[in-house]
Amino acid sequence: MITYEFAVLIGTLILLAYIVFAIILKRKAKRIIVTCIFIIYLIGVGCLTLFPIVYDDLAEYTDAIMWYNFIPFKTIFGAFKSGVTQTAIIQIFGNILLSVPFGIFAPMLFKIPHWQQKLLIALLFTVSIELMQLIIGLAIGNMYRNIDIDDIILNLLGAFLGYAIFRVIPEKVKKL
Repeated sequence: MITYEFAVLIGTLILLAYIVFAIILKRKAKRIIVTCIFIIYLIGVGCLTLFPIVYDDLAEYTDAIMWYNFIPFKTIFGAFKSGVTQTAIIQIFGNILLSVPFGIFAPMLFKIPHWQQKLLIALLFTVSIELMQLIIGLAIGNMYRNIDIDDIILNLLGAFLGYAIFRVIPEKVKKL
Protein backbone atom coordinates (compact mmCIF):
# COMPACT_ATOMS: atom_id res chain seq x y z
CA MET A 1 0.00 0.00 0.00
CA ILE A 2 1.20 3.48 -0.88
CA THR A 3 0.15 5.80 1.93
CA TYR A 4 -0.78 9.46 2.34
CA GLU A 5 2.70 10.16 3.63
CA PHE A 6 4.10 9.45 0.18
CA ALA A 7 1.67 11.96 -1.35
CA VAL A 8 2.61 14.57 1.24
CA LEU A 9 6.33 13.96 0.62
CA ILE A 10 5.96 14.37 -3.16
CA GLY A 11 3.70 17.40 -2.68
CA THR A 12 6.20 19.00 -0.31
CA LEU A 13 8.99 18.54 -2.85
CA ILE A 14 6.81 20.14 -5.54
CA LEU A 15 5.97 23.01 -3.20
CA LEU A 16 9.64 23.61 -2.36
CA ALA A 17 10.59 23.47 -6.05
CA TYR A 18 7.91 26.05 -6.83
CA ILE A 19 9.15 28.37 -4.06
CA VAL A 20 12.74 28.15 -5.29
CA PHE A 21 11.77 28.85 -8.91
CA ALA A 22 9.40 31.65 -7.90
CA ILE A 23 12.16 33.34 -5.91
CA ILE A 24 14.65 32.90 -8.77
CA LEU A 25 12.09 34.36 -11.21
CA LYS A 26 11.42 37.20 -8.72
CA ARG A 27 7.68 36.63 -8.40
CA LYS A 28 5.75 38.90 -6.05
CA ALA A 29 5.44 37.62 -2.48
CA LYS A 30 1.62 37.77 -2.54
CA ARG A 31 1.50 35.62 -5.69
CA ILE A 32 3.94 33.11 -4.17
CA ILE A 33 1.80 32.84 -1.03
CA VAL A 34 -1.47 32.35 -2.96
CA THR A 35 0.15 29.80 -5.26
CA CYS A 36 1.61 27.92 -2.26
CA ILE A 37 -1.84 27.76 -0.65
CA PHE A 38 -3.24 26.47 -3.95
CA ILE A 39 -0.51 23.80 -4.18
CA ILE A 40 -1.23 22.73 -0.57
CA TYR A 41 -4.92 22.49 -1.52
CA LEU A 42 -4.03 20.31 -4.53
CA ILE A 43 -1.92 18.06 -2.28
CA GLY A 44 -4.93 17.69 0.01
CA VAL A 45 -7.18 16.83 -2.94
CA GLY A 46 -4.64 14.24 -4.08
CA CYS A 47 -4.51 12.72 -0.59
CA LEU A 48 -8.30 12.52 -0.37
CA THR A 49 -9.00 11.23 -3.86
CA LEU A 50 -6.01 9.05 -4.75
CA PHE A 51 -4.44 7.76 -1.54
CA PRO A 52 -3.90 5.32 -0.05
CA ILE A 53 -3.21 3.27 -3.15
CA VAL A 54 -4.11 -0.26 -2.19
CA TYR A 55 -2.41 -2.81 -4.41
CA ASP A 56 -1.97 -5.70 -1.98
CA ASP A 57 -5.67 -6.14 -1.06
CA LEU A 58 -7.82 -6.64 -4.15
CA ALA A 59 -11.16 -4.85 -4.15
CA GLU A 60 -14.02 -7.23 -4.85
CA TYR A 61 -17.10 -6.12 -6.75
CA THR A 62 -20.36 -8.01 -7.04
CA ASP A 63 -23.20 -7.65 -9.53
CA ALA A 64 -24.86 -5.06 -7.30
CA ILE A 65 -21.70 -2.97 -6.79
CA MET A 66 -19.56 -1.80 -9.69
CA TRP A 67 -16.33 0.20 -9.81
CA TYR A 68 -17.71 2.63 -12.37
CA ASN A 69 -20.83 4.69 -13.04
CA PHE A 70 -21.40 6.56 -16.29
CA ILE A 71 -25.12 7.27 -15.71
CA PRO A 72 -25.58 10.89 -14.51
CA PHE A 73 -27.26 11.29 -11.10
CA LYS A 74 -27.46 7.52 -10.47
CA THR A 75 -25.16 7.63 -7.44
CA ILE A 76 -26.67 10.90 -6.17
CA PHE A 77 -30.24 9.56 -6.24
CA GLY A 78 -29.09 6.16 -5.00
CA ALA A 79 -27.40 7.77 -2.00
CA PHE A 80 -30.73 9.22 -0.86
CA LYS A 81 -32.89 6.23 -1.83
CA SER A 82 -32.79 4.78 1.67
CA GLY A 83 -33.11 8.17 3.36
CA VAL A 84 -30.70 10.92 4.29
CA THR A 85 -27.77 9.09 5.82
CA GLN A 86 -24.39 10.29 6.98
CA THR A 87 -22.78 8.47 4.06
CA ALA A 88 -25.07 10.21 1.56
CA ILE A 89 -24.34 13.62 3.05
CA ILE A 90 -20.59 13.02 3.07
CA GLN A 91 -20.67 11.68 -0.50
CA ILE A 92 -22.73 14.54 -1.94
CA PHE A 93 -21.50 17.54 0.02
CA GLY A 94 -17.95 16.22 0.32
CA ASN A 95 -17.63 16.15 -3.47
CA ILE A 96 -19.09 19.65 -3.76
CA LEU A 97 -16.89 21.11 -1.00
CA LEU A 98 -13.81 19.39 -2.39
CA SER A 99 -13.71 21.69 -5.41
CA VAL A 100 -15.01 24.98 -3.95
CA PRO A 101 -11.42 26.16 -3.26
CA PHE A 102 -10.54 25.39 -6.88
CA GLY A 103 -13.30 27.74 -8.01
CA ILE A 104 -11.91 30.45 -5.73
CA PHE A 105 -8.22 30.04 -6.54
CA ALA A 106 -8.39 29.41 -10.30
CA PRO A 107 -9.53 32.95 -11.20
CA MET A 108 -6.96 34.38 -8.77
CA LEU A 109 -4.06 32.53 -10.35
CA PHE A 110 -5.11 32.27 -13.98
CA LYS A 111 -6.61 34.99 -16.12
CA ILE A 112 -9.67 33.19 -17.45
CA PRO A 113 -11.88 35.72 -19.28
CA HIS A 114 -14.98 33.73 -20.30
CA TRP A 115 -17.32 31.55 -18.25
CA GLN A 116 -17.00 28.79 -20.87
CA GLN A 117 -13.26 28.68 -20.25
CA LYS A 118 -13.86 28.58 -16.48
CA LEU A 119 -16.23 25.67 -17.07
CA LEU A 120 -13.62 23.88 -19.18
CA ILE A 121 -10.85 24.39 -16.59
CA ALA A 122 -13.10 23.12 -13.77
CA LEU A 123 -14.17 20.17 -15.94
CA LEU A 124 -10.55 19.29 -16.74
CA PHE A 125 -9.69 19.46 -13.04
CA THR A 126 -12.43 17.08 -11.95
CA VAL A 127 -12.08 14.73 -14.93
CA SER A 128 -8.35 14.51 -14.27
CA ILE A 129 -9.07 13.26 -10.73
CA GLU A 130 -11.35 10.51 -12.03
CA LEU A 131 -8.89 9.62 -14.83
CA MET A 132 -6.00 9.37 -12.37
CA GLN A 133 -8.08 7.02 -10.21
CA LEU A 134 -8.83 4.92 -13.28
CA ILE A 135 -5.24 4.88 -14.55
CA ILE A 136 -3.81 3.99 -11.13
CA GLY A 137 -6.44 1.27 -10.68
CA LEU A 138 -5.68 -0.24 -14.08
CA ALA A 139 -1.92 0.05 -13.54
CA ILE A 140 -1.98 -1.82 -10.23
CA GLY A 141 -4.68 -4.25 -11.34
CA ASN A 142 -7.00 -3.21 -8.53
CA MET A 143 -9.89 -0.80 -8.92
CA TYR A 144 -9.52 0.54 -5.40
CA ARG A 145 -11.60 3.66 -6.18
CA ASN A 146 -14.94 4.07 -7.93
CA ILE A 147 -15.01 6.06 -11.17
CA ASP A 148 -18.24 8.06 -11.14
CA ILE A 149 -19.76 10.67 -13.45
CA ASP A 150 -21.64 12.02 -10.44
CA ASP A 151 -18.34 12.93 -8.79
CA ILE A 152 -17.55 15.03 -11.86
CA ILE A 153 -20.97 16.71 -11.74
CA LEU A 154 -20.69 17.48 -8.01
CA ASN A 155 -17.09 18.69 -8.28
CA LEU A 156 -18.08 20.94 -11.18
CA LEU A 157 -20.92 22.35 -9.08
CA GLY A 158 -18.47 22.97 -6.24
CA ALA A 159 -16.01 24.75 -8.53
CA PHE A 160 -18.77 27.06 -9.72
CA LEU A 161 -19.87 27.73 -6.15
CA GLY A 162 -16.26 28.67 -5.45
CA TYR A 163 -16.23 30.95 -8.47
CA ALA A 164 -19.47 32.58 -7.25
CA ILE A 165 -17.83 33.15 -3.87
CA PHE A 166 -14.82 34.67 -5.63
CA ARG A 167 -17.11 37.03 -7.56
CA VAL A 168 -18.64 38.47 -4.37
CA ILE A 169 -15.27 39.00 -2.65
CA PRO A 170 -14.59 42.75 -2.61
CA GLU A 171 -11.89 43.98 -5.03
CA LYS A 172 -9.78 45.23 -2.11
CA VAL A 173 -9.54 41.71 -0.71
CA LYS A 174 -8.82 40.19 -4.14
CA LYS A 175 -5.89 42.56 -4.63
CA LEU A 176 -4.39 41.39 -1.35
